[in-house]
Amino acid sequence: MLKKDGTISMRNAEASVRMEGYQITPGMRRQCAQVLCGKMTTAECVKQFAASKASKTVK
Repeated sequence: MLKKDGTISMRNAEASVRMEGYQITPGMRRQCAQVLCGKMTTAECVKQFAASKASKTVK
């Protein structure tokens, strides 16, 4: 039986990201959970990820 809370989707997505050589932070997990719950859109989540990455590369 599939869980409706997005657990399986989250695990699959994390596995894909790790296979690409990236690491997942607790903040990323929280943001993705918000997308799966409908509290944030995918576009908003991607903007936050990009902003976070940009601020880390500028330093």
